[in-house]
This record gives sequence, C-alpha cells and structure tokens, in this order.
Amino acid sequence: MKATLSPSSRQKFKAAALIGSGISSLAKRRSGQEASIMTFHGLCDGMGDEKVLDWSLHLPVEIFRRVCAFLASNYHVISMHNLVSAIEKGDGLEPNSVLLTFDDGYASNYHLAFPILKEFNLPATVFATTGFLDGTERLWFQRMDLAFGTTALPHLDWDFEHGKERLQLTTRAQRQEALLKLLPDLKRMPDEDFLSEIGRIERLLDVSPLPPDQLPAPMRALTWDQAREMKTSGLVEIGAHTHTHPILARCSATAIEAEIITCRDRITAELGEAPFVFAYPNGGPGDYTKECVTGLKDAGFTAACSMINSRVTLESSLLELPRYGTPESVWEAEATVSGAFEAVKAWRRSASNTFMSFLS
Repeated sequence: MKATLSPSSRQKFKAAALIGSGISSLAKRRSGQEASIMTFHGLCDGMGDEKVLDWSLHLPVEIFRRVCAFLASNYHVISMHNLVSAIEKGDGLEPNSVLLTFDDGYASNYHLAFPILKEFNLPATVFATTGFLDGTERLWFQRMDLAFGTTALPHLDWDFEHGKERLQLTTRAQRQEALLKLLPDLKRMPDEDFLSEIGRIERLLDVSPLPPDQLPAPMRALTWDQAREMKTSGLVEIGAHTHTHPILARCSATAIEAEIITCRDRITAELGEAPFVFAYPNGGPGDYTKECVTGLKDAGFTAACSMINSRVTLESSLLELPRYGTPESVWEAEATVSGAFEAVKAWRRSASNTFMSFLS
C-alpha cells in the first residue's frame, strides 16, 4: 500500500524543507512592509481531553509557548490597533511584523494563553462570540462534537450531495471521521434552517446539548470578568466575532445586521468600549459577502479579519484583512511569518507564466 501524508503532516514537511533550504531566511530579509496575522482558537494542557473529538481548535499550550518565545526573539509582534493605524496613516509597517489573534473566546485564552502573553509581553486580539460568553448560546460545532462523541448509537445515516452514506460511530476514530465529514456539509446550509438541523441531528443521535458548566474544560467560554482583566492589562484587545457564530453568507440581511449589532453592543456594555475590529466566522472567500462588509462599516467597525491566507500590506483592505491558520510547530510558524510559503507561491506563479508565455 502506498504511504500518504495527512494534510497536517504535509504542511510540517513543507515548513521543514523551507527552513532547511534557507528559503525562509531569504524571504524574511525580502518581506519589507508586510505583516502576518496568525489565528489561534483555544489551548489545551497536554494532548487534550478524551471528551473532545476535534482537537484542531485546541493547540497544546507548550507548542504555543514555544511559538511565542520564537516570535518574541525574532519578529515584531504588534497589536491590531497599531496595524490599523499604520495602514490608515500610510506610515509604514515595521518589517516582519506579526499579530496574534484568538477566535471564539475560550476560557483557555485566559488560563493558558494570557500568562504566556504576559511572560513575553506580546499583544494579542481575542475575537469574542458574545452569546458564547453570555452562556446563552452554545457554539454549534461544539454541540456536534459532543453529540458524536457521546452517542450510544453505532452509526448515523446521512444524505450527502453525492448520496446517502452510513457514518460508523463504534470507535473514537470513526466518530472523529464522521464529524469531519459532516461539518462541511452543515456549513453550506442556509442559516434559517441551520439550528433546527443541529437539533435534529442531536435527536437522531439521542443526545442533548450540555449546559455551559458541564462542558469539557477546553470547550468552556471566557467570563466577562476574565475578558475585562485581559483588556485592562493593555496587552489584549477584545474584538467581535458575531453573537451566535453563524456563517454570515448563509444569513439574511436582517440576521447579518442582528449578529453584528448584538455582538458590538454586548461587548460595549460589558467592557465599556465599542470594539473596532471584527473577525468573520469561518472566514473563507464564500463565508461573507459585500453586504457583510458594508454592515460592519455602518456599525462603526474600522477593520475585520478573514481567513484568506495571505500577508497584510499597506494596500490591504482594512475590512478584509487576510490571516493564516494555527501553526502546529515553531517550524510552521517560521515558514508562515517569514513569508516563505508566499514566496514559493509567487515563484510558482512566475514560472508558470513564463512557461505559458514561451508556449504562446
């Protein structure tokens, strides 16, 4: 049987190759007036909690600490406020600038990440899903994770676009595979049908959503007191990430406005200051629309982050700032923030264009 690498393993291999070949060092010297925004979610002690199936959102804290130590020694870690100010004024960016952001608002941002940020004096932005912090809204992907993780049923039959498929649920590995297959299908659903479908799946699996105080520790939300303490420190900015975490492109115009305004107003009420920056849930090219961008501008937001992988320049749109995903190692962090990944993409495009020009 031919051996294949997982996407995660391939990314680590590419990162190691870029560093070992010296490409990352070359890219860092040539990067100039650019910044890289890195995205984290939650952190975890050790390798995580058996009650959680999807660990892609919970980076081991020791890896996070090593990444922060590396960035503190080799890069300029700046705040979102400083980035926005530099772009607005056109003053220029410090070469090799990096920003740290956290999505959703997990308690581990306070318990595990905040002490490390203070240790290395690194600024960061936490994008809060306000219903999650309020305890009134459960994150839908957590509900699905727990439903697949706790059901006693041996399988679930599901109608995918390609046809019906039986998702096996006997082993932990099968439950993880089933969850990862189903999540993309759910993300394509219109928002008005979405939560009822989540509830239907829970009923099919014969489980009920857990109350906030019974969630596994990695899934728990920040309290507003913790958010206030982080903000008061001067190191952490609290940004907005909607109220219930829908994919905004699947929402009606009325729902988009409600998600943005409710989130803004809850943060303002709790922290005494309106957020100036927003992060689009999921954040891919098809996950938000021009109407979402306009809605943010009308609501008083200055900047917003997507999950479109690219580097920030002085020409970047403030309401569609690109970001990179979570690095799983220091090597991957270095290959990302040095611009090595982007340099290779540019060289490939240049080579392809040269070849096509030769053929023509």
